[in-house]
Amino acid sequence: MVKKYKNISVISTGSWVPEHFDNNTVDQKYNVIIKNLIIDASIGIHEHEKIKKQRVSISLSIEVVDNISLVDQKIENFLSYENVINNIKLIINKGHIDLVETLSYEILLNIFSDSRASKVWLKIEKLDVFEEAQSVGLEIIKTRKNFIKSINSQNIKKLKNK
Repeated sequence: MVKKYKNISVISTGSWVPEHFDNNTVDQKYNVIIKNLIIDASIGIHEHEKIKKQRVSISLSIEVVDNISLVDQKIENFLSYENVINNIKLIINKGHIDLVETLSYEILLNIFSDSRASKVWLKIEKLDVFEEAQSVGLEIIKTRKNFIKSINSQNIKKLKNK
């Protein structure tokens, strides 16, 4: 059986498109970067790591949807590296963290609580663990969509409430 379809043409007047719409900026993004933020942290599973803080280096790049030309040029309209740094310090100062992975999760949760963040590259290094190595740690890349898929429902509520 052969189905026949009529050819239908649709012509859009474009009247639904916002005035400030620009095809060239639809997928434009920029990165907020922090390089080698060095903080003393209580982190690690070993007893000596629970007693004495150690130096941790945190670097990150946050991909942000480019709204620069669409909003007032006030800091509250942008994802601020100052806020990111202050929030990282708050996370670290809450108390001992057993794993670098846990710290990375908390940092990502905080960053993605800002809906403007679409992707994060995060590198956390413990600087003084092995004499033979400059650093040890982890590097992680997460998109907002994949991060939200991977978190538990309690933390999804945290993301939505911010």
